[in-house]
Amino acid sequence: MQLKKGEIIEFDVHALAFGGAGVGKYEGLTVFVEKTMPGDRVQASLTRIKPKFAEAKLVEIVKESPDRVEPKCKYSGKCGGCQLQFMPYEKQLEFKKQNVIDSFERIGKIFDANILDVIPSKDSFYYRNKMEFSFGYDAEMKFTLGMHVPGRRFDIMDLTECHLESKLSTDILNITRAFMRESEWKPFKYSIGKGFLRALYIREGKRTGEVLVNLVTSDAVPKKFDEEIKKYIEKVSTMTDGEQSVTSIYWTQIISKRGHKRQIKEKLLFGKKFLTEKMILENGDELDFDILPQAFFQVNTFQAEILYKEVLRLATSSSNGTVFDLFCGTGTIGLFLAKHCEKVLGIELNEEAVKAARENAQKNAIFNIDFHVGDVTKMLGDIKEFPSLIVVDPPRAGLTEKMIKHMNDFNADRIIYVSCNPATLARDCAWLSEYGYKVKSVQPVDMFPHTYHIENVCLLER
Repeated sequence: MQLKKGEIIEFDVHALAFGGAGVGKYEGLTVFVEKTMPGDRVQASLTRIKPKFAEAKLVEIVKESPDRVEPKCKYSGKCGGCQLQFMPYEKQLEFKKQNVIDSFERIGKIFDANILDVIPSKDSFYYRNKMEFSFGYDAEMKFTLGMHVPGRRFDIMDLTECHLESKLSTDILNITRAFMRESEWKPFKYSIGKGFLRALYIREGKRTGEVLVNLVTSDAVPKKFDEEIKKYIEKVSTMTDGEQSVTSIYWTQIISKRGHKRQIKEKLLFGKKFLTEKMILENGDELDFDILPQAFFQVNTFQAEILYKEVLRLATSSSNGTVFDLFCGTGTIGLFLAKHCEKVLGIELNEEAVKAARENAQKNAIFNIDFHVGDVTKMLGDIKEFPSLIVVDPPRAGLTEKMIKHMNDFNADRIIYVSCNPATLARDCAWLSEYGYKVKSVQPVDMFPHTYHIENVCLLER
């Protein structure tokens, strides 16, 4: 019998794929369907059919898994922010560990990777220190401020609650929406490149209680802007909740015109230039970070401390001379390592990130660390120093074969590989094994509860 698109089939979900989709079998064909979990029996409409697998859209859960729980958020399954809220947190951790195991065995063909249990997040809700909400329109062209609707490029879902950052963050979101609707400023329409309001960023110092609000717009500034924005500042600048309070308000203009390089203009409207955050490790190491609106910083402060503790634990298991910190970003890993080795050399392509890394080093009086701007692959070919340890934290795409060859040329005893993508981590570990590096352990750390994402700290030794 030939299956057709739009046909409704019924089957049992027995596993979860990376990405969070449920996996089942129908007449020998593997079928992927989102918003489901192992134990569900579902009816789903086929949307894509290939020789070895199919994708389907959920129509109805015929019988719920006994493990299903009621999501905390009323938008669960609609806004795309939390894909797994219907799954108990302990089950999420099991799924994430299995995903890491599957990646190493299926992609890397590594069957003895010593994959440890996932370190759970200290908080499964209100854990993020940064949220980005978009201005836009819903399907009926009503003004909205919230999250993108999954599968709809331009539609924005209005959110009046979100349990990812903090209660104060949600209050700021709702007050901003009400104010902007009343001001009659228009959301930016990406389809035609016109409008004013683009996004609302809210950043928090989880340890300091500081909150930075960033209103992001186009350069099509409406009439009476100066007058209206003063009223907005008056409303938002006094907002507080317990130990949290708004300490900075920024206005960021994105100027994007055909034939011209995109420009970003930032203006401090109220308060401090930086948001200050503190990170404290179990061994007592403590660092302060000044964070600008556009700067990268791990979005789960407390789990980032756990992640860096694991890196430090592995790094200090033997003495270190020079340490390479590749894809160093704003230098957080390298700055913690600098206290426990002779010298750290950090390399990062993003010039602004390196500038922030140098400022953070100065702020924390750390002087045995050098940061360099440049492409990691090209720079590794020119460096004459030889490290005892290489720490690498690449983007989701992972490393390249050429980069791994350059890393091998340094003959470091150990490599600590921090990765947010189990698939590319497993692939790269397989490549590294060809140069004599063996995976000793993989420690998954859950940075993003209720999503399928998982961070890993992997130790490789000669």
